[in-house]
Amino acid sequence: MLSTLFMGIESSAQQSNSIYLMHGIPQSNFLNPAVQIECRWFLGIPGLSSSHVAYSNTAFTYSDLTEGNSWNLEQVESQMHRVDLYGSEFSMQLLALGHRNKSSYFSFSIDDRSHLYQTVPGTLAATVVNGNYPSAGTYTAFNALKSYGIYFRQYTLGASRVISRNLNVGIRVKLLFGKAGINSGRSDIGLYTDENNFDLLADGNYILNSSFPLSVEQDADGNITGITINEINYASFLLNRGNPGIAMDLGIVYRYNPKLTLSASLLDVGALRWRTDLNKLSSEGSFVYEALESSGDLVSMSFLEDMIDTLQSAFDVTVSQQAYSSLLPAQLFLGGSYQLKEHLSLGVVNRNLFLRSKIHSSLTLSATTDLSKRLFATLSWSYLNRSVRNIGAVLALQGKGFQFHLASENLLGFLQPFDTRTIQFRAGFNVLFGCPGSKKEKLQANSYAGNPAGGNCSWAAQQKHRKKRYR
Repeated sequence: MLSTLFMGIESSAQQSNSIYLMHGIPQSNFLNPAVQIECRWFLGIPGLSSSHVAYSNTAFTYSDLTEGNSWNLEQVESQMHRVDLYGSEFSMQLLALGHRNKSSYFSFSIDDRSHLYQTVPGTLAATVVNGNYPSAGTYTAFNALKSYGIYFRQYTLGASRVISRNLNVGIRVKLLFGKAGINSGRSDIGLYTDENNFDLLADGNYILNSSFPLSVEQDADGNITGITINEINYASFLLNRGNPGIAMDLGIVYRYNPKLTLSASLLDVGALRWRTDLNKLSSEGSFVYEALESSGDLVSMSFLEDMIDTLQSAFDVTVSQQAYSSLLPAQLFLGGSYQLKEHLSLGVVNRNLFLRSKIHSSLTLSATTDLSKRLFATLSWSYLNRSVRNIGAVLALQGKGFQFHLASENLLGFLQPFDTRTIQFRAGFNVLFGCPGSKKEKLQANSYAGNPAGGNCSWAAQQKHRKKRYR
């Protein structure tokens, strides 16, 4: 059953799945706007608040790619799939603020975020390694070869409400300002190999949009001769508001019973409009390359030089400056936690990244416990990037007025970086005010926040208040 599930999952670089169910960490609210924390006030200080970085690919590790002093291309090609995703993510909270007023919770934050994704079709790797001989008489498409990159700043305002003893709902709106972006448009590229003489016939058209201070140089025939980065005024670059956008987050937390809590959130539903430092590269054409039969011919320097010359002469490239729009890579989180004992809960989180028309998913199983009154932790296992070798952990230390957290979905990424497909890390320092000091205050805070341990208390308190007012 699990193998069938895994075959349907294309994993990706991701946020901290393990933090998603740890509602004692304020950053869990930014993964699900319905979550409320116990403390009345939360402050994320610039430079110290939560930061997140991740790298991943779904095909191979660095050790797979190398064998001694040579490249092991055959091994890598055998591990590639129909479409593989190579990605990196970075986010940093410049400022964060949260306030709980009984059964309502409000949040505000300013964040810098970046995403860089490259999808690569397995057919491209097979052609590079094996040549065109195996595909003689067939047309091979490389339409999945696409790039997506974005760096932007977001200003967010969120609110959540305890609707009943069983239900929390939350919403967050985001005002976006893009700083730099790259986005593939149309991508129709393919090769046909003649089954009689093995000539290679290639055709296609490709569009690449960018918003970045660079200049594209062309000769009299329209061929690109160089791309140079212009001098950057970093103050103007970082404060650029010429590429506006808007997005929304939605979340829900539902307590099925005192032990089982279900949650879901849909994040980053929105888009940006790019209008500054524009370059649009459009390429269209076809060519014939004669007698390419083996991988030895394909990876040789003479082949690459001939291919570049042929491409430049065969494909018409136009450069223009046109505004374009790009969707954010939306995310869907689905989670569930079960309170096995008073200080031990089990959880499962499924994260789905929507990139263009494809869904890339990850699955995380976790166990969370209180190691002491001030230290709580999560140990997790994840299926990420088509790999089961992902053991993660979260540690959160909370004192009077502060909280520090560390999280990683793959500890092996730091111990054996060349033997893993995923490297991910999150850390942050939070200032907290108005936190419950006694068990009674904790139960009351949990009841207002709508957390599983105090869900019934909130409902009971509301009922008692209604009866008193009626009398």
